Amino acid sequence: MLWPDDGFYRMRILLAFLINMMVNFAVGLLVARFLGPDQFGRFALAIGIGAVVQVLLFDWIRLAAARFYSEQARAAQPELRATLDATLLGLVAAVVLIGVALIAARVSIGLPPEMLAAALCFAAINGAFDYQAALLRARFADGAYGRLVLTKNGLALVLTAGTAWVTGSAFATLAASCLGLLGAMFALRAVTRDANLDLRAARTGILGTSLAYGVPLSTSTTLYLLIPLANRALAADWFDFAEAGQLALAQDVGLRLVLAIGTALDVLLFQLAVRAEDLHGAARGREQVSRNMGVILAITLPAIAGIWLVLPSFELLIVPPEFRGAFVRDFTALLPGFFCFGLASFALAPAFQITQRTWPVSVAAGIACLADLALVLVLPRGGDVEILALAQTGALGAGFLALLGFSIWAGARLPRWRDMAACCLATAIMVWLTMPLRALEPGAGTLCLQALAGALVYGGLATVLDLAGLRTAALGLLQARKERSPVADARPDAW
Repeated sequence: MLWPDDGFYRMRILLAFLINMMVNFAVGLLVARFLGPDQFGRFALAIGIGAVVQVLLFDWIRLAAARFYSEQARAAQPELRATLDATLLGLVAAVVLIGVALIAARVSIGLPPEMLAAALCFAAINGAFDYQAALLRARFADGAYGRLVLTKNGLALVLTAGTAWVTGSAFATLAASCLGLLGAMFALRAVTRDANLDLRAARTGILGTSLAYGVPLSTSTTLYLLIPLANRALAADWFDFAEAGQLALAQDVGLRLVLAIGTALDVLLFQLAVRAEDLHGAARGREQVSRNMGVILAITLPAIAGIWLVLPSFELLIVPPEFRGAFVRDFTALLPGFFCFGLASFALAPAFQITQRTWPVSVAAGIACLADLALVLVLPRGGDVEILALAQTGALGAGFLALLGFSIWAGARLPRWRDMAACCLATAIMVWLTMPLRALEPGAGTLCLQALAGALVYGGLATVLDLAGLRTAALGLLQARKERSPVADARPDAW
């Protein structure tokens, strides 16, 4: 595997990313507690609107930065950064003007115009923040990235959670979130600035390439977001809002877990493929993506199986009492779909990202939406909301199979059959050996025992079988670290 000069760079990036996820989770819980159900409902709705706007308008810029920007491009192609910056500034200005217009016209769509405007501002500022973070990751600027994330987290704890505690106002809390993001970007403005940046160097050709690359990916994300939203609406219509809430909790928790696993791996691996292509050509980049697929499968499959094994204890410890029982039922039905979504998004999609032909990703997402509609029409409406959970799983499975078919058609290199078979075997053995622990009384002790036993069993098998070359890569990194030599010169061939 091609590693940066410091072999542990990606691990530091991963650590910063994991800290960011944990702080975001903690801030969300604090805000919910301080605001209360009514104000938090308004806050959550505004954040949801902002997230959709951000994905639609700004996410493609982040994706283009992660794909095309690098330390080499920073020096040799200043017009790339100029194009992305100019486009970002134009979109931010347009969104802010729309927010001002909403306030002036007193437009209210489920929320007061001030909240709608704040949601748009949040989308613009958060989109700009994610873009800055992507630029730093693309340059392998691990220290600056870590400082940016930690600064944002500190401001979020103080401003967002603090404002919720002091005011109890959803609008004030959302405004404080925007100020925290602005403060983090301002504090790190020096390390994110390019000395030779001139916005007049922007080129329409670069903009067209970035749009062609990023828009299909952001479109696919939007389409995948529509599936659980549509199923929640159907649950409310077919049954009641209580059943819709049961389904929504299982959807949200499962999606957060899968995104935590997949995004952490993506942060760790995809930039290595981009760097391999920059330094050694397109063939090496595609080879790295293939190896990344094996790593993602080797980690995602046992993680999903492990989540199912600890589900009774997880429900007891995390899920509110009024959601228990139905949570395990719905979550179990959704779990295979979450696995398919994770593989499609973080294992198969990068094969198209590295070749800059991303339209199959959005087509596969469209197929998933159509599959959900077909399953909803075909499946019986009797029983409970589990029917809709099964429809979502079938839809995500269809999207995965469609993208897998596109991958084979496009000639993408898949992991070796030996690695995939060994991963499935190791996971099956882990489930078989730890299954008796599922019969123990649920609780924190049982969950820790299950997690430890599963990690020991799968970790041991992964080491013996050298799943996806993880053992070889780890030994190579440790040896290179010990000798204080560049890891790129001592990288193991198995990667």
